[in-house]
Amino acid sequence: MNQPESTKTFKPHQALAPTPQLYNELVGDGTEKLASATVAEIAFPSGSVILDIGCGTGAGTAAIVDSLGGDAAGNISIKGVDINDDVLAFYKSKTAENRWPAEAIKADAGNLETIADATFTHTIATMALFTFPDDGVPAAKEIYRTLKPGGVAMINSWAQTSNMGPLRAASTRTRPEGAPGIRDAMAKWEDGEYLKSIIEKGGFAKDKIVLTKRDVYIRATTIDRFALMLWSFIGGTTAAGWIESDEERWDEAIVIIKDELRKTDGFTELEDGKMILKFVANIAVATK
Repeated sequence: MNQPESTKTFKPHQALAPTPQLYNELVGDGTEKLASATVAEIAFPSGSVILDIGCGTGAGTAAIVDSLGGDAAGNISIKGVDINDDVLAFYKSKTAENRWPAEAIKADAGNLETIADATFTHTIATMALFTFPDDGVPAAKEIYRTLKPGGVAMINSWAQTSNMGPLRAASTRTRPEGAPGIRDAMAKWEDGEYLKSIIEKGGFAKDKIVLTKRDVYIRATTIDRFALMLWSFIGGTTAAGWIESDEERWDEAIVIIKDELRKTDGFTELEDGKMILKFVANIAVATK
């Protein structure tokens, strides 16, 4: 979910614990909206065998099932793969609750050693590839290896986000000069060509990868709650981790995040206090 660069154990008392449940609340319907945009033009014929790699809390699986509707979902099967036990437990509970035709498997996305070559007709990697080690290249190779000839991989990254700018502003303006900033690991993924290059390194031919950009409007919680969750979840993931002054300047950081969020393109505060944030997605569809 969030992978700290530091081994420091200090954490401001105001910070919320980064649980799968908190992550789910933080992203709101963002993962579902992104996954739905990713599968929007994909056909899943009866008998499709699908890999949801880095399945997380199940957004990709839900989008596929919802795209089929009714009893049609019973004619496919999905394998949801993740390395995190807590996330897999959450995925399993949602599978049972929603009666998805899915099975949860604990595995490293970069080494699916228990899965044979040419197993799947489709693979979805939503909000996943850019979180994996080595820029997701080992995972891209596994996606290619485990797809059947003619199989389709659906992979996305964010081309534009509404949350990273406010986070960087809070970090820069509340932390001592020279302190490590919020990670910029996502920046290179904003270019869709970078996403395509990783998929190519996985084994897919360049002319078999189709890239599009799509706006994704996410309904989030109240701005107060969102800012608290956002800073709690990502603020301490720098090379220095949380620092003692973060606790003292916590409220200041939250105010900065809220102010900067209101300035983002597409921001809308709703009558019920919740908000809409605009993101832009890179969506790649690659055929083996």
